[in-house]
Amino acid sequence: MSGLPSPAKLKLYSYPVSRGRIIEWLLKEHGKEADVEIVNVDLREKEHKSAEFRAINPFGKLPALVDGDMKLFESGAILIHLAHKWGEFKTPEDRSVAEQWALFANSTLADSVFVEQRRDQSMPDVFSALDEILAKQPYIAGSSFTVSDVAVGSCLLYIRVYLPQLDLKPYPHVVAYMQRMAERPACAATVAAKPPQP
Repeated sequence: MSGLPSPAKLKLYSYPVSRGRIIEWLLKEHGKEADVEIVNVDLREKEHKSAEFRAINPFGKLPALVDGDMKLFESGAILIHLAHKWGEFKTPEDRSVAEQWALFANSTLADSVFVEQRRDQSMPDVFSALDEILAKQPYIAGSSFTVSDVAVGSCLLYIRVYLPQLDLKPYPHVVAYMQRMAERPACAATVAAKPPQP
């Protein structure tokens, strides 16, 4: 078998201050750093708007992933694809739960926090429900760390970066969860790492 060519490396298009760090968190959790080539797309130089990059993601956004002939964009879709590829889902139900939380993170949760016009009305409901869930279990989907934690945890940790003035004290279980995620070595090296200075 040694004569067979090795499978092509995955290519993750990322940048230190982009949502590509979310995918980097997952690949570190799975110990797959050697299997994924990280291509640095310099946002300051507008490389994400180049024709070459738009052939991978026509919307010119990060992250993007190339896996063989397949090109994927949207962090949630990439997370689910890689978690599936790396054997995280034992049943179709496992995958459905992960898809649910990835969609929640990138829509309901993100909108309730980062869309200012909706924040006052929707954030208390969303965070109260999340706090109740995390009062009963240590991780988003139950008793074990999964890709769902990468999806939801990264969105929550971006609050510290972009909206540090938000008062999260009414949600102690959410705050404790955020701290647990930030302390994971793979998260500390990616999503929770201080961005490089220009």
